[in-house]
Amino acid sequence: MRGAVVKTNVLTDADNTLWDTDRVFASAQLELLGLVERALKREAIPEDRLAYVRSLDQMLAERHHAGLRYPPRHLAKAIALALTGVRAQEAARLAWTSATERQVIGDLEAETAERTFLAAVQRLPDLRDGVAEGIHALHTAGCLITVVTEGSREKAARTARSQGIGHYIDRIIEAPKHLGLYKRVQLLPGVSSPGYMIGDQLERDIRPAKEAGLITIYYPGGFKPRWEADPQLVQPDFTVSSFAEVPAIVLKASHPPQKSNKFHSQPQ
Repeated sequence: MRGAVVKTNVLTDADNTLWDTDRVFASAQLELLGLVERALKREAIPEDRLAYVRSLDQMLAERHHAGLRYPPRHLAKAIALALTGVRAQEAARLAWTSATERQVIGDLEAETAERTFLAAVQRLPDLRDGVAEGIHALHTAGCLITVVTEGSREKAARTARSQGIGHYIDRIIEAPKHLGLYKRVQLLPGVSSPGYMIGDQLERDIRPAKEAGLITIYYPGGFKPRWEADPQLVQPDFTVSSFAEVPAIVLKASHPPQKSNKFHSQPQ
């Protein structure tokens, strides 16, 4: 009797790893800024308008239990306060308060801005560099490809189908990313161990996967929260500048890379 086929276990993050969600959010955040500017008839001074919004965005995220998934109406309120001269930290604090006398725009305006923002972030993101060819090569080589996302499973599946890569993906797991999850996915029947984890977030994709024994491939995205760890502290096994570099790592290595290995990507 032939033994069961064992496939190489390849896990990958979705947002900002397979597709450029950051660009979609950047566009939506700039639209939100413009909407508030028009409502107040004021204009932000900084040349880097996106950095201006994202500074407030991260201050708000640090105050909310859902992190960056806080209600966007609060960002509209914080921007409005900042545009009237309130310091950024104070604007982020006041955006949460229900005291109407401290608000520059009303709840109705803020909720309208929120609806506009939420509609904008539903736009289809483009694939990141090298994803189409990289994931095709992994599939052709017989790898078991699993997408691990903290977002909506249905949305990830829809985006993958719309971008023409859905048929390469074997499964999508929607779950909080932590050590226990990465340990469990290595127990799936018919897959090799250790497996691989590809992601753009050091604290959610790389660190817990590495602690669980996975070989980690860090694919930095365009957005790095200020609370994100230093790559030198996390030490991903590989760092790549394109997803197209991933198959050469996965298909060449049958064991964890040595610290002295050199690749076009950058082993840590």
